[in-house]
Amino acid sequence: MTIPNARFARVVLDSSLPQLDHPFDYAVPENLATEIRVGQRVIVPLRSGNRRSDAFVIELADATEFPGTLSEIESIVSPVPVVPGHLYELARAVADRQAGSVSDVLRLCVPTRYVRVEKSFLEQNPDYLARADSESDVEKRPIAVSPTPAAAGSQATQRLFILDAGGTEQRGAWSAPRWSWSFVERAKDYIARGQSVVCVVPDFRDVSHVEHALAHANLESVTVRVDGDVPSAQRWLAYLRILSGEPLIVVGKRSAVYAPVPRLGLLYLWGEGDDSLVEPHAPYAHARDVALIRQNLTGCDLVLSSFVPSAAVMRLVRMNYLDLSKSSSTRPKIQATDLERGSSDLSQRIPSQVFSAIREALPDGAVLVHVAKPGFASTTRCAQCRERARCSECSGPLRLGARGSVPMCGWCGRMHPTFECRSCGGVSLIAGMSGQSKIAEELGRAFVGARIVVTEASQQMSELPDDRVIVIATPGTEPLARNGYRAVIILDGEVTRSRDDLDTDVHALSAWLTAASFAADDGRIVAVGTGPLLGRVMATRDVDGFVAQSLLDREVLGLPPAVRSAVVEGPTELEPQVRQVLADLPSRAILGPTSTRDSKQRFIVLFDYRNGAEIAKSLRALIVTSAQQSRKRASAQMRSESADQAPSRTTRVTVRMDDTALAHLES
Repeated sequence: MTIPNARFARVVLDSSLPQLDHPFDYAVPENLATEIRVGQRVIVPLRSGNRRSDAFVIELADATEFPGTLSEIESIVSPVPVVPGHLYELARAVADRQAGSVSDVLRLCVPTRYVRVEKSFLEQNPDYLARADSESDVEKRPIAVSPTPAAAGSQATQRLFILDAGGTEQRGAWSAPRWSWSFVERAKDYIARGQSVVCVVPDFRDVSHVEHALAHANLESVTVRVDGDVPSAQRWLAYLRILSGEPLIVVGKRSAVYAPVPRLGLLYLWGEGDDSLVEPHAPYAHARDVALIRQNLTGCDLVLSSFVPSAAVMRLVRMNYLDLSKSSSTRPKIQATDLERGSSDLSQRIPSQVFSAIREALPDGAVLVHVAKPGFASTTRCAQCRERARCSECSGPLRLGARGSVPMCGWCGRMHPTFECRSCGGVSLIAGMSGQSKIAEELGRAFVGARIVVTEASQQMSELPDDRVIVIATPGTEPLARNGYRAVIILDGEVTRSRDDLDTDVHALSAWLTAASFAADDGRIVAVGTGPLLGRVMATRDVDGFVAQSLLDREVLGLPPAVRSAVVEGPTELEPQVRQVLADLPSRAILGPTSTRDSKQRFIVLFDYRNGAEIAKSLRALIVTSAQQSRKRASAQMRSESADQAPSRTTRVTVRMDDTALAHLES
């Protein structure tokens, strides 16, 4: 949006410094007054030194409340308004909830600019900028204002969680999971009404399945893919197209939740509890939480779906904020069995009924063997005393990537060409729990002549080229069989259940039911090591009841997601300051401090949802204060005449809100 001859602009700096996370006013020079738009990237001077910074224009005005003389914007980087008002509003809301910086969120939203691609696009679309201004007028969203939820009291707005039963369906030459076909049917209606759709999924295989289903429905022309696997130039072109306002179906991984389509009709998130949907960079927001915030701001329809609901979603269902809908499709019965925990003997890890299932299924089609860990051996032990082999630096587990390879630490990545046992002094290692490669070797000997395919996370294999194979896959790497697998074997249940996490059982059920979903409707599914409780859940598929009970247990204990959490880390010298700030918070409990491997102090704060905004604001102020102090210490050290070496690395307070790994943060 433009304001004719605007005299002043309010911008946010593209800076990682938390103390600069607020709007700045600048004067608009006469030569830029007719060209500047809200959302453009500009270059502005900074008062300290002769420095410059990129910034985004978030507001234009004819007056300013600043009493002094304002610096002028130096130049416009691009004529395209890459941060429209509704995107800034979303980014600000996410940053405030997560105690983060809006610039960190915008860095996830706006891809790298390609000048040649942009220039060619504008030449082919001469009315693009005019349409962008029109879309800004349509939005009519004030900047930096906390809005009233658009969906409040609206019966037309849909907020739904779909518990999917899985399965593969073939339509013509295309095979895809049933959930992707269901999404496409929904997306058609929104596109026909002139509204856009955003589909967020955990990994590239899910993206591929959705793209196949959309292509079968002849929706390729309105489909845009945005994620890190897309070449940067192509991603910038897709972003320009998204900003144009035409009805589109945007498909991608976690960052796609920010896709700034102006007329958003449906926001669809598949696999809502998947760890891959957690942003690993500040401010560490989960795509599910961003989706909930965006639906609250825009009033679009929201559909969350997965094979197993997360406890966070079940909480929203119990609050009647989300409606629960179960898929009507039926799935093969799952046969669950248990073995001795920690057994490394293949004959004990795979009971006779599993060999029978593989032998019977292989002549008719593919067999999927689902294992917990990649590599040759996920654990190693001392050959003399059988104690678990540990890294000499960080005490992490030593693993073997292949037969005869050098052991490597699973935590720090350190290679160990030599080994000495801490318990008995032994210097020889033996493989412990078999990994993916070792199981492939053993099954190759058991089924002579059968083709064995070992999938890896780095392989872009979303569909199986040959039907009569044994596929050895880890979670998230399972390729799709055209007509479904004749048998799905789930191994290492006891390993999956050993994860030290509040959501261990939910993650285990999700991984197992995801693998089971690849089976043909008349296929056979055998799960090994599920344990009696989860075995019953697998057999009955009463996953929503199980998660609901888990949520009740957490409410009694006062654990997330019945309450919210914040993990606060900082250097030891800031511990008194951190303690003082935390003591004034309206929290339920403060756990810690504990020491981390990098010599920091960690606190865990548990608090009620109603206090989330206040606590996030206080923790954000703590981050800013520590950053300013860290900067002063660094400057003082550089000026010190006694400093005869490079300044030491400065540290500051960091905050992770709603950390999904709360229970297994490693000290």
